[in-house]
Amino acid sequence: MLRYISAAALIPTLAFAQSGDKKDHANMDPVVPAELIPPAPVLPVDQAWKLFKTAPGFVIEAFAAEPTVDKPVALDYDAAGRLWICEMQGYMPDIDGKGEDIPQGRIVVVEDTDQDGKADKRTVFLDKLNLPRAVAVFPDGILFTDNENLLWIKRDGLKPVGKAEVAAPDFIEAGNVEHKSNGLIHGLDNWLYNAKSGKRVRRINGKWMVENTIFRGQWGIAKDNYGRLFHNHNSAFLFGDNVAPNLLQGNPGVTTKIGEFSAVGPNATWPIRVTPGVNRAYISKKNGYGSDTLNPETHKLINCTAAAGMTVYRGSNFPKEWANRALVTESCVQLVKAIEIKDDGSGKLTGSHPYGKEEWLASTDERFRPVSIYNAPDGSVIIVDMYHGIIQHKTFVTSYLREQYVSRGLDGPAHGQGRLYRVWSKDGKLEAYEDLSKKTGPELVALLGHANGWHRDTAQRVLVDRADASVASQLVAVVAKNDNPLARIHALWTLEGLGKLDAAVIEPLLSAKDPKIVISGLWAASKLPEAELAKLSPILLKLEPATEEMKPYIARVLGPLATPAAWEKLTDLIVKSQKNPLVLGAAFSGLDHHELKFKAAAGDKIKHKDFLGWLDKGASNAPAKKTAGELLTGPDREAFVRGKKLYNGEAACFGCHGLAGEGVPNLGPPLDGSEWVTGDVSIFGKILLHGLTGPIKVHGKVYVSPADMPGLFQNPAMTDAALADIATYVRNEWSNAAAPVKAEEFAKIREATKDRNGKPYTEAELRK
Repeated sequence: MLRYISAAALIPTLAFAQSGDKKDHANMDPVVPAELIPPAPVLPVDQAWKLFKTAPGFVIEAFAAEPTVDKPVALDYDAAGRLWICEMQGYMPDIDGKGEDIPQGRIVVVEDTDQDGKADKRTVFLDKLNLPRAVAVFPDGILFTDNENLLWIKRDGLKPVGKAEVAAPDFIEAGNVEHKSNGLIHGLDNWLYNAKSGKRVRRINGKWMVENTIFRGQWGIAKDNYGRLFHNHNSAFLFGDNVAPNLLQGNPGVTTKIGEFSAVGPNATWPIRVTPGVNRAYISKKNGYGSDTLNPETHKLINCTAAAGMTVYRGSNFPKEWANRALVTESCVQLVKAIEIKDDGSGKLTGSHPYGKEEWLASTDERFRPVSIYNAPDGSVIIVDMYHGIIQHKTFVTSYLREQYVSRGLDGPAHGQGRLYRVWSKDGKLEAYEDLSKKTGPELVALLGHANGWHRDTAQRVLVDRADASVASQLVAVVAKNDNPLARIHALWTLEGLGKLDAAVIEPLLSAKDPKIVISGLWAASKLPEAELAKLSPILLKLEPATEEMKPYIARVLGPLATPAAWEKLTDLIVKSQKNPLVLGAAFSGLDHHELKFKAAAGDKIKHKDFLGWLDKGASNAPAKKTAGELLTGPDREAFVRGKKLYNGEAACFGCHGLAGEGVPNLGPPLDGSEWVTGDVSIFGKILLHGLTGPIKVHGKVYVSPADMPGLFQNPAMTDAALADIATYVRNEWSNAAAPVKAEEFAKIREATKDRNGKPYTEAELRK
């Protein structure tokens, strides 16, 4: 008979319940037989290496290990191919996270000076940092994020100059460690983008400029060859943006709430070891729950629960079929998922698992914690392995998971381990690389068409950072006529970064046979001043979409032309595409300051009520509309401000519901315009206190989340006053307008529902 150890027999040794426990989850008995669970010792890298299984044709080898790296979580390459690595020493130093606030993180520079595939030099650039998690390297400094701020520090080679300064105040808004901005990926359009953030940043004339963008992901962010961004959440492997960044954000008058990204591929996992160390692995039909977290036959995780950093492969070493594949890490169950990105020109990305019920890479070492992955200069990929027993932050650790960590010694050591693995294909060639910062301008322009995306990206970055206008004519020639589509696209965006973008540069792209080239040209055209854009009017009026994907880009540039012919063409496109929200959003984005004139020109041809409503709300001659919260006064206004801070901070509501209350696919329904928010306070209070399970209908649309919404009933920081502040904020932000809520009201709701003990409500219960 299989032997099970009861969690109840082990947990009394704890002095307190974990903050991740749910009151209605009383049965946390393990579901994996104890004799099937292997030990989890700290293994030297040469032993850990033997426990990997890779897809056929691939080789994994250690690029760096302790003491060269220590708890690495993220990196960026400089132009010389050196790795600038964030080391997060303060993350969960023990099972209770004691000492997390002590600044002990570092940014180090690791080099492979002889290009033999192994790091041989380490330099500490900065230390005594508080949980650093992202870095972007510039010739004269680095931009990085710690637990609180976006920071900039100058450098002289590998030595810091002066002290780090805040580059942009209030850039990081979220609360706990698992909900902080990270990423700082260099976009094709010369902006830096982040995960767990609705902001982007760019350096112009020595100053950091910040703009709003759509909120993306949780940990890790990537891009493809055409500048589209990819991101995810812990329970969803991959989302892909269906349009270029900020194409739909040209009109700030209205938040259109259009979903710009879609899920790319399913979320199934295929670990090669049993996976008891999952936070809620105890959820099983055997334990009386309605579902299974682990497969009851294999004892392995069914769907991802800790998807982390990803990359879209853009190198030159892997086989040709990898030109459109992503790699996503899963830090909880020791694997890296391959996802085939399907881009058929329909305007919506989808995906599949090319290896079926197997993973591209997996390990049986429970301490293998892949958290990020990057394209490397030689065409391989580098996997960042935190190699830390504890991966779940204390805020969410359950008593079940605590026992799992402690029983196998995963709660130590606090630091001293970390690995970077290099993975490459035996069928391809690994490239030598040079210090691109030493290349001349013409040499860098030639590299914009390199087969390896790292070279293309880095050549563009170096030219833009140098502000090297001497190569402008050479770049214009590449854009105008070149057999390499990617060279033309990178040359285009290099000119944009140099401030040399004009209609003459873009015009030849709009007649290209490759739709991707035309799309990039249209995207660039959307950034032109209206007077300059007008020079493209003759070709734009004749341009017909070769693919469905092209339509939003055409819609975006027709609006600002502001001519009868352009608006007639735009009206026709809208009428024919009223079921395509991306076309509607792009059209509205381009009509900033032209809303009412366009509406009059379109007459009664456009029937789409939401689009017509956007035009009215966004009209340039309409007074700026304040939210209900901004109109509150006195104590109610103060409660609104406190509630906003909690929503974006300690309560981390925005992680599942969005900064604009728009909702997040596969996580949480919208709060803006939700009848559950602005309706009966007692019902909204029940949801905040005890959570919600199962599907819920909001304005006639059913939303299904992969997990229950946790209530705040058992969080001691969420007092009646704090919950009332959150409720006041959410009920009066965005388009919501409802009565503020007092702490006394929450006290009554709490008392009336105390027997619920944090058990999530169903929609049926709330409607009674």
